[in-house]
Amino acid sequence: MREHLLTPSLSATSGRAAPVRLYSVQSSFLVAFFGGPAAILLYSGFNSWRLRRLADLPVYALGAALVVGFVYALRFHPALFAGLYALLGDATFRAVRTVLSLAICGTFYALHRKQHRSGAFFHDKAPSPWIPAIACIVAGYGIMIGLVTAVRGMAP
Repeated sequence: MREHLLTPSLSATSGRAAPVRLYSVQSSFLVAFFGGPAAILLYSGFNSWRLRRLADLPVYALGAALVVGFVYALRFHPALFAGLYALLGDATFRAVRTVLSLAICGTFYALHRKQHRSGAFFHDKAPSPWIPAIACIVAGYGIMIGLVTAVRGMAP
């Protein structure tokens, strides 16, 4: 008559979705460091997609605007980076790109921190990041090359 009271409530058949496993923070850091800002935006997008979080979209839009603004400023307003050019020379683009990438990585870690900590607490093994990380790095390089080429085409 009340058989549902006799079934265990913590069983796998309770109807709840399995917890989402995110890509590790270490892999995000490496994608940001080696791939650049476009790559970390894509890679963090995979984590947001796994979480089904549409609330992160404004942050992605802001990150994309920062990347475009960064490329535009380096191309048309190099005086903004005069001190860095004097200090770093030709490595200025790479240095600022890396700092921007790591800042974006930190921002998305802060957004997904609760899920990362939960996974660490329960010793969830993160999914293998190799294929998505390499794909995001390659796509990130392609996006940055296309963006730099498009901005160069805008030159007066």
